[in-house]
Parts: sequence; C-alpha cells; structure tokens
Amino acid sequence: MVVDPRQLEKCALEANIRALLGLDRDKDEYGAQVGEVASLSRWYRGFGLLGVGALTHLQQSGPPAREAQCYLLLLLGSTLFVDKSKDRVSAVVNLFVKRPNMLGEYAWGAGALAYLYRQLGIASRAEAKGVAGCLTLLQCWIYDHFPTLRPSRLEPRELERGQAGAFRWRGTAPRSSKKRDAQMLAYYRQSIDSLTPQSVSWTPYGQRPHLTVRRTLYQGLLRFAEIAEYYDPTRCLRQLGYVQGAPYPPERPLVVRRPASTLGYSLSYQSVYDSYWNNLGAHSVHLDLFSTPIRRRPWEFTEDYMAWYIRHSHPQILSDSRPVHDISDADTVSTIIF
Repeated sequence: MVVDPRQLEKCALEANIRALLGLDRDKDEYGAQVGEVASLSRWYRGFGLLGVGALTHLQQSGPPAREAQCYLLLLLGSTLFVDKSKDRVSAVVNLFVKRPNMLGEYAWGAGALAYLYRQLGIASRAEAKGVAGCLTLLQCWIYDHFPTLRPSRLEPRELERGQAGAFRWRGTAPRSSKKRDAQMLAYYRQSIDSLTPQSVSWTPYGQRPHLTVRRTLYQGLLRFAEIAEYYDPTRCLRQLGYVQGAPYPPERPLVVRRPASTLGYSLSYQSVYDSYWNNLGAHSVHLDLFSTPIRRRPWEFTEDYMAWYIRHSHPQILSDSRPVHDISDADTVSTIIF
C-alpha cells in the first residue's frame, strides 16, 4: 500500500494540535486539518472558547501549561503573525508554542517586524488584494508620524504605566461601507501626495531614541522562521535626530522573485546569522560616521539625498498631482519620511 506523505504530515499536525489543546473528541466533530494551517475557531469551540477573555474557562479544565500554550497560539496567530486565512494560524507558530522554555530567548519585536516587512512586500504586487502582518504596529506608526492621516475624531491618549504605545490611539472605528471606503481611499491618496515636511512628525519617540533603546542602531537581517528581511537605520536618520543622506545600497538577496502574483513572491539571503543580532556592538551603525546631528529643521538632508529619493521611490501616488520637486529647497518638496 502506498501512503501519501502529505497525508501523514496532516495527520501529525492534527494530532499535535489536538494534544496541545487537550481535545478528546471525535475527529469528525471538528473536521480534519487542511494544508499547513489549523483552524483556531474549531479547536476553541472544543473548549467552549470565544476569545482571549474566555481563556479563564481553562482554569477549571486543564493544567496551567496547557492554558499558556493555548493563549500563545491565539496571541501569536492573531496579533503578531497574522495571515489572510481569517481564523487560521500557520503551523510555523505551533513550533514556538511547543517550546515554552525558549519563549524568553526570542526577539519577538524583531520577528514581528521581519514578518510585517515580508507581508508589505507581498502586498505591493499587482495582483495583491490585501495585506497581512501586525497591522496594529503599522497603523500606530502612521498615526505617530503623520498627524494629517489620523482619523479626525482620534486624539492621542495619555499612557498609563506599563501600557503599550498602541493604547495611545485606542478609539472607536467608523462603520465601514463600500461607498465610504472608496471615498476614504481617494482622500488618503490625495492627503499623502499633499504631505509637506512641516506636516510630518519626524521624531515622535524623542530626539535621540537610540540612547534609550540601543537595538535601534542594529544593521542587518531580521528573521522570523524562514523569513529574513534587511533592516537599516541609515535610511531613517531623521527619526534619530541626524541629517539624512543618500544611503548605501542594501545587502543583495541571493534569490529574488517578485512576480505580479503574490503566490510566487520569494526572497532569500545567502547567509542569515543569529550571531549578528547577538553581537550588537559589531553590527550597529555609528551615527557620527554617517551623518551629523540636526541643528535647524527636523527634515534636514544632504545635497545628494533628494535626487536619490526621487530616483528610487514613488514621490506621488496620483498621476495628476504634479508636485514641484525643488531639490534645493526642502520646504517645497512634498515627500514622506523615507
């Protein structure tokens, strides 16, 4: 008898998650696993769970270790490493949940950023219809840097001790509709094209954030599982309080495939060393070698920067905006941070 190895992998994945969640029900009641993802909602229904708040239900039905693993599966799969499969989570996340003793050894912020970078790259393809990743992080970054792109009813709140920065922007989302969404899309496109240096908050995290968080100056690859993305603080020197110059070319990937379809997107590097991340002193940017501190206006740049920016970026979204790119005067340049 010939056995399909893919079927064995599915059965192993299902058995693993059933054991992880402590389910002791018939397989047919919850359905089989499909591909490389496992449906979260099905397994949570086995516990009678509806969300994170209902995890207290497990306190009466299982050991603390299993409760923590269930919570981590939900947390990682629905916040940091979100895909576009609705209530499903990649089997890769389960690999981290299986090793709770290692959770404190991972750089979760760097992993979430690498995953988000990859998803933004995929979303830039012509046939892309959505975006995945930790969009809460992206949304808060936009609100922090671009006040004119914030919803009119949303004002920053004071953070309580220990609260995450995202709580500054907690508010009620407006009701969505096709007509309203189309109008908002046109509005935001025009707003981005109308940005001026004065309408950007260049240093929302302080004049010298790298003095508080030294990891900000890390230069190299960020990694999550098989995903590796390049991180280079020399491309956003103004956020660190330094004059922006034309950056050096980034490290070239070994394999690059960026077709119009999102399915064939692939990017890999010749070497990904965790030792780079662990040896911060040898793999971080020395700002004084690249630039000088900003002394006048927070959007200062060198003479060669704007020519580089226009050549490598897309200064306008709408073709009929017709901005005047005066390289000699930053005040008349409609531009974004990068």
